[in-house]
Amino acid sequence: RLTLTENGLTFLDRARHLLRDAHDAVAEIAERSGELVGPMRISAPVSFGTLHLSQAIYSFLAAHPRIELALELDDRFVDAGADGYDAVIRHGPVHDTRLIVRHLADSRRLLLASPAYLAAEGTPGSADDLARHRAILYTPRESDWRFVGEAGTVIIRPKPAVRVNNGMRMSDAALAGLGITLLPTFLVHREVARGDLTVMDIGLVAEGAEVHVAYPAQRSPSAKIIALVAHLRRVFGDPPYWEA
Repeated sequence: RLTLTENGLTFLDRARHLLRDAHDAVAEIAERSGELVGPMRISAPVSFGTLHLSQAIYSFLAAHPRIELALELDDRFVDAGADGYDAVIRHGPVHDTRLIVRHLADSRRLLLASPAYLAAEGTPGSADDLARHRAILYTPRESDWRFVGEAGTVIIRPKPAVRVNNGMRMSDAALAGLGITLLPTFLVHREVARGDLTVMDIGLVAEGAEVHVAYPAQRSPSAKIIALVAHLRRVFGDPPYWEA
């Protein structure tokens, strides 16, 4: 087994920065002639990337075939600067002060359950009612549900029926009647439109799940990133199609 020494790790990190600077220099020269070329590395959440981002990006690549895209779908919060990403897509707030954050699209969070579950267990009409129901929760983060009302922020700690580390699988669990869940509209807009999932109103508004793009503050965004963000905003719409 071989591992790098401390000096080797230092050299590797600097060498990666040198190579990135060289690629950026070549791309910048091409961009001055109106052509987008070179590598571009993007990270995005699994569910949003699968349902919306990948198709939108494919049409962008068709218009700019000399871009070499690496799209990595991962629900963990990657370190955009240290891990070498040109930009990361996130839904919800981004608190990393080392990143420049730009709004990409709106998305609300909705309380949802299957009609069968609500017929069997009843429909909650208040925060107290909701706390007594079984919940489908997202594993990697805190299980509290946060809402905003006239009196300020309301935190609900529901009883877990199942914990899942992927939003699409949370939607599946709700469709199976396992409990109530809180999910962004971009995940469930089709299921709500078909009536497969019912939206509940407890007199409070759930904290939003706006979609953002973020890139390292120490580097100016490349022309490729600026063009991609403009393209995604056009494709998603304002308001985005999942809010229709």
